[in-house]
Formats: sequence, structure tokens, C-alpha cells
Amino acid sequence: MEPTSNLKVVIVGGSIAGLTLAHCLLRNGIDFVILESRGEVYPQEGAALGMLPNGSRILDQLGIFDDLIEGVQPLRKCWFWSGTGELIAEDDGPVEFEMRHGYCSAFMDRQLVLEKLYSKLGDHRGRVLVNKKTVDIENLPDGVRVHCADGSVYEGGLVVGADGVRSTVRQSMWKSMEEHNLQAEVENEKTTMTSEYNCVFGIATATPGLNPGDVHRTYAEGYSFLAIIGSEGRVWWFLFTKMDRKYSHSEIPRFSQKDMDEHVASYLSMPVTGSVPFSEIYERAIFRNMLALEESLYKHWFHDRKVCIGDSVHKMTPNMGQGANSAIENAAMLANYLAKLTKSSSYESEDIRRCLQDWQTTVQPRIGEIWHSACDLTRIEAKATLKGKIFIYLLPYMQTMLLNKQSAVMVTAAKLDCLPPPARSLRGSIPFKDLKQSEGKTDNGRKGMVLGALLVGFVAVGWNWRRLLYRLYN
Repeated sequence: MEPTSNLKVVIVGGSIAGLTLAHCLLRNGIDFVILESRGEVYPQEGAALGMLPNGSRILDQLGIFDDLIEGVQPLRKCWFWSGTGELIAEDDGPVEFEMRHGYCSAFMDRQLVLEKLYSKLGDHRGRVLVNKKTVDIENLPDGVRVHCADGSVYEGGLVVGADGVRSTVRQSMWKSMEEHNLQAEVENEKTTMTSEYNCVFGIATATPGLNPGDVHRTYAEGYSFLAIIGSEGRVWWFLFTKMDRKYSHSEIPRFSQKDMDEHVASYLSMPVTGSVPFSEIYERAIFRNMLALEESLYKHWFHDRKVCIGDSVHKMTPNMGQGANSAIENAAMLANYLAKLTKSSSYESEDIRRCLQDWQTTVQPRIGEIWHSACDLTRIEAKATLKGKIFIYLLPYMQTMLLNKQSAVMVTAAKLDCLPPPARSLRGSIPFKDLKQSEGKTDNGRKGMVLGALLVGFVAVGWNWRRLLYRLYN
């Protein structure tokens, strides 16, 4: 589809969020340009991405989902292990999840997703420009002007930051907020990002004892493992570790190869399954890296004609696999609201502000709930809280309840309004709902569900409190 409106969106960042937004804008007849700072759109960085129904349904609407899962091994079984290699529980949750929502859960290289999103733009790939590092964003009376390091300039009706946790667009947004006497708000936002966990992650070749379609999670004191096995035994693996303290934005550490080698050494003998130690996977790694895991959920997602999506507003830990899927939702909903804007006769600043405010009001509560759940899961798996220490003993009795909780998140997912729901999304036993039906849910509901699950677990096992406390603290 060729753009039909006279609104042009400048997207900073050729990320999953940025490329998805480009597709969604095109389907609504809205013009765009993507400015990517790197020299290529889909480099191999060893990063992985889990596709879940809330993201898959939107990519299915865009005609991309089938290309993505071609040759990809769907997930079929989950195994849960203790830090000593004892089997806690096993289930076929991914199969049940597909029956409920119509989409398989699958894991793949992030590079593959970027490549498909880019190639599927077809004749519009020329709108994706590389080596375009944004250095300044100028406010105009009726739009924005984006300046790049190479001297090039791009204008549009608004600019969208899909440029990650160190977002240039967010920095410019803060500057604009300060000019409007919102210094206190800016100072508060600048302290929002923290890091309490790090992650060593990578890709490994087939490892004996690990079967395609299986997911292995290890719950241990201060750390956790996650291993997902794909086609031909390819292993995407993660070692999550609680750091010595919580780091603020300006203190978040960066790690060298030496740091990673020294850190990993003490975990090589630890079990990923009952029979496979981490060393068996690590020695087969074809890529490995170590990063601090930033966590941030910002209050302000836009100001004037500047707006942020994806990691630039809701950076979450990856244990739950919702970072990219939430970004895809975020992008689709922004396109829905911009499409409504194009039906008006003008794009005055007040019209833009009202449109973006409506979008934020609708999307922010849902994404916030997902963000909090991701934070909780990271700490539960590392047994960093009393809830986490108890959870490991109750997990075998809570699996149906936890699956229901995940389904409740899926069915209120966003979709593109300009396209019909895909046939695949209508075949599940639990139908999707309109996102607006989920408005009003709060973290209290989330916490209440967790508390209810714990209470049910205690009733189910008839737990002996003395025995529980002994096992927790000895």
C-alpha cells in the first residue's frame, strides 16, 4: 500500500518495534522513514526472541508470521528444575497454550525476525536508512526536524523513538519537558532505570540430553537458567544472576570478555537439567555475551510531537519473553491511534497531543502489568524473595492456575484495527478480547492472583509449616 495521508512519521531505530510500526503505518496509508544508526538492519548479535500469541497475531495480520515460523521448532514441553538438579515439575503448557490461543510459542534468532520484517517491506525498503545516527531533534511549529550525524535532515509530523534503552528521542523529549517547566518530572524519570540482575546468554549447537521443542528452567539461590531447544538441537541459553546490589542508571556496569569468563566459571558445574550441567552447553556455544539487565517503566511516553515505544519506555527482564511481544503490541496500537488522527482535517500540535494521550492511556496500564510480572518472575526464579522461595515447592500444584494467568494476559492483547483478525486467531478455545475490555486492571489484581495461587497451593499440599520453614532456611 502506498501512503495516502499527508502525515509523515520519522522513526528513530530499526528495531523490532520500529520495523513493526513501519508495517502498521503502511497498512494505514501513513508515510514513514526509519533512521537506523547501525550499518545494517539485521546483524547477528546472538540475541534471541520468543514469539507469543499477543505478538504473533499482529505479525499474522501483517502477513509475516508464516514466514517467521517456517522451519522453526514450536515449543512443546516445559521442565522445571531445582538448583541441585531435582525435577520440580514438567508440563505440556506450550501445547495447551496453542490450543487456547491459536498460535504456537516459538523461539528464534532476533536476527531472523528483523530480516523478515525488513524484507517484507518490499518496495518500501528504501525508506529504511542505515548509518543514520540521530544527534538532534528540532521542534517546528507544525512538526519536527531530525538531524543525523552525517549532516542529513529529515522532517515529519512527529518522531517516534524505537531506539532502545539509551533512546536519543527520550533524551530530546526530556529536554522539551524541561523547556515546559517539567524539571521535577524529568529528574524523576532520569532515576527510573535500574539494574539488579545480569545475564550471560548465547547460542549453542546440539547438546546431548536436550531435545528440540523442550524448555528447561532452573530455579536456584541467586541465579536461574533458561534453555530453549530449537530445530536441529540449536540451544538458546541464559544464565540470570542477581548482582551485588541494585545499580542506578549512571552506574549500570558493562562487562568484558574477562568479566564473563570469571563470572561463568563458578556456574559451569551447575545443572541445567538433571543430567546436563551448564558446562555441556557453554562449551558448545557459537556465540556468547554478558549484559546487565536494565529495568525501567516510564510515566511519560510522549511529549509534544515526540513519542517513545518498546524498550525506550518499558524495558523489562527477558525471563517472561514479553519484551519484543509487548513492543509489537505497542507499535500496532500507536498506528491505530495515528490512523484515527489522519481522519481529521489538520495535524495541529493539540490534535497530536490528544491522540498520543489517548494512546498512552489505553496501552500503558496493560504494558505496565506485563512489566511488573516480568520483574516478579526474574526474582522468583532466582529465589530472591520469600515468595520465590515458597513458589518452588508449590509449582507442581499451581501449573493450571499459572497457565490461566498467562491466558488472561494474552486474550486482552492489542491488534491492528485496519485489518481483520487472522483466521488462526479465531480457532483457539479462548477467544481474544478488545484491549479496552482490560482497562481498569491494576497491579492489585496481579498481586491478588499470586496470593490466591499461593494459598491454593498450601491447601493442595496440606503443607507442614515447620517442614516448610526448615527447608527454606536450612
